[in-house]
Amino acid sequence: MDLGRLRAALRFDGSFWRRFAELGCVYGPEWWKRASPPVIAAIIFAIARHNRAVVLRNQRQVRGPRGWWRERWDAYRVFAELARSLTESMEQWGPRPRPLALRVVGEALFAGALAEGRGVVVPTGHFGSWEAGARALAALGRPVHLVMAHEPNPTVRAFVHRLRTRHGVGAIYSDRSVFAGLPILRALKRGEIVCMQIEPWGRLRGGVEVEFCGRPTRFQLGPFAVARLARAPVVPVFALRTGIRRYEFRVAGRFDPLTPADSEAALRATVAAYEALVRAVPAQWLMFDDVWETGPVEAGGAAQEIVPQAVGLRRR
Repeated sequence: MDLGRLRAALRFDGSFWRRFAELGCVYGPEWWKRASPPVIAAIIFAIARHNRAVVLRNQRQVRGPRGWWRERWDAYRVFAELARSLTESMEQWGPRPRPLALRVVGEALFAGALAEGRGVVVPTGHFGSWEAGARALAALGRPVHLVMAHEPNPTVRAFVHRLRTRHGVGAIYSDRSVFAGLPILRALKRGEIVCMQIEPWGRLRGGVEVEFCGRPTRFQLGPFAVARLARAPVVPVFALRTGIRRYEFRVAGRFDPLTPADSEAALRATVAAYEALVRAVPAQWLMFDDVWETGPVEAGGAAQEIVPQAVGLRRR
């Protein structure tokens, strides 16, 4: 291993720490799994100045201005929720998953869409424990695929891929090839479930400008565009953590877009439902990128239908 790769492996997001975290999340005693996440979150909150500042800005927009101590406490709670979510996600993706208590609000909508055999596109967001939620979807008896970008740290990519696919969940990477949309379409044609996030990744925008928590920002149109191309139903689902290994899936409606206007209307309705959930439980909005950036972004202002970090679908 060269020096650069060794440094990347030892970074906080590198392979060494990920594997160390998996040991604790999978094989650690129950007291450790319950007590360590808030402590680890406090350490990261103290040293990760950039991430702390981003969360402070995002939470201030959602909650409104508050006192200095209160704003920082609210921001710390986001880090604590992330630590708890990662602990349970790694446990679920590991070789010894513990049972989850799961309640589904709007289950009939999802079951009805799945029963039609045309596949289901599941838009979701960086909220609660979306990875544990995707793992739970695999219990429905249909193949499940996560559309995601590769990890920015190359030393963890193989590890994370094995982690996420260990229990039969597929991973479709959307940040490398202009043909990234093709496996998504094929999966839907086979009647399978495809989960995609609606928030832009980093500074790559595209999508449609939508008002969110009082200010306009951009959300990805990709999940709704691919559903229109495949003639598949869209069923947004958000995974709310309600306790230790306890989850509530919130089904936010069903959409069957047939035109670009239908896709955009479905996106706006989904964002409205997402905003209501974020305002209700802001600590579980695990967003560590600036949502309301004021500087230039990589994509222009025109609406584009793209898979996150890829142009695997044709633009219109």
